[in-house]
Amino acid sequence: MEYDLDVITLPYDSLNIEDIVVSNFTILARSGNTIYKSTDDGENWKIAFESELKVNQLYSKDPHTILLVGEKGMVYRTMDYGETWLDERVDTDSTLIKVAARNYQDYVALAETRWLYHKFSPDKDWLAVNTRAAVYVSTITSFNDAYYFGGGMYEFTEEYRGTTYYESFMPGYLYKDFNISRFDINHEKGEYDSYSRYNNTDSLKFFNVKDSLFIAAKNKEASLVTSKLRFIFAFGFNYSIKYDVVTGISDFNDTIYIFTRSGSLERVKREDVGYNGKRIDAYDLNIDRVNQIKNPYGKVIYIASNNSRIYKMSIYEPVSSIQVETNNLIKQYNDRLWVDDEVELLGIYNYIGQKQNINRNSNNYLEFKQGIYYLSFKHKNNIYNHKIMVN
Repeated sequence: MEYDLDVITLPYDSLNIEDIVVSNFTILARSGNTIYKSTDDGENWKIAFESELKVNQLYSKDPHTILLVGEKGMVYRTMDYGETWLDERVDTDSTLIKVAARNYQDYVALAETRWLYHKFSPDKDWLAVNTRAAVYVSTITSFNDAYYFGGGMYEFTEEYRGTTYYESFMPGYLYKDFNISRFDINHEKGEYDSYSRYNNTDSLKFFNVKDSLFIAAKNKEASLVTSKLRFIFAFGFNYSIKYDVVTGISDFNDTIYIFTRSGSLERVKREDVGYNGKRIDAYDLNIDRVNQIKNPYGKVIYIASNNSRIYKMSIYEPVSSIQVETNNLIKQYNDRLWVDDEVELLGIYNYIGQKQNINRNSNNYLEFKQGIYYLSFKHKNNIYNHKIMVN
């Protein structure tokens, strides 16, 4: 994998950008209680929303389902990329911490107390549902026409035949059709004196990635990621990242891209996410902080960071290579070619034989328009000819 990393800097000082929405070169970025907007992919910015109350999340299901939630039942919705905001507040003094949407009409706001509020049509009132959660809740996502939420863990001890046992749970909750059911993401039990609590977890997050559910949580020294509904604390059954917190997950061609708070990226095959030690490769992106990622189109990822910055990451993976004497002299990345310095007299022709003037940039890349091309080049006193297809 190769990538370009461009920096979009907002013209405001010291913003910690916590949430972003990206669609059609329009970017909405939340820092604290203010929403900033650009309509030209980050060239120019304006303030689209400001609140005296605390805003806790800016969320998007699609361009017409953009919501924000906050203190005292705050809910606002925009359907025109932040030009106008519809007040849909919940009649409660509770602080709303997270929001998720199943579709254009159906959305749920999660309170800091043991309540969630469900709006199953924009013209209907909010329905209040007691979650009866045994722990604090901090994450929610829609998946398979249901809502999954959770957060912390709880523990207790019990006596049995003179021995003290320790038991811990990390519960998850599924909300569907006005009913809530529970499942255990983690359940550990052992004798109190010998149990190390090594596998206790926190920082729970749910990710809906291309209609697949991923769960991430942090234990004593690693973040764990699974595509199952629970963590199995046995050797080789959890994909782990040492001393970091997972903040974003994307999927390209069944390869999972896992981003962490400290600015690292690890790639793993989808079928290997449930296991440890199966990573393809890892990269240090040299980004101070990754708060959130968004993947609006193709292999382009927008990364919300600190210091008033959003990073735009364009990923290139070879679709073909031209091999001469076991060297990959020319590598194709969809509409780009990388050319080795050993290649001489490179000629590029279109499908009717007309020579094309395509110059290399400073990184030895050439950018092509869609079409069929023929390459002729010299390497170690030999002439080679190849055909490539672009897009």
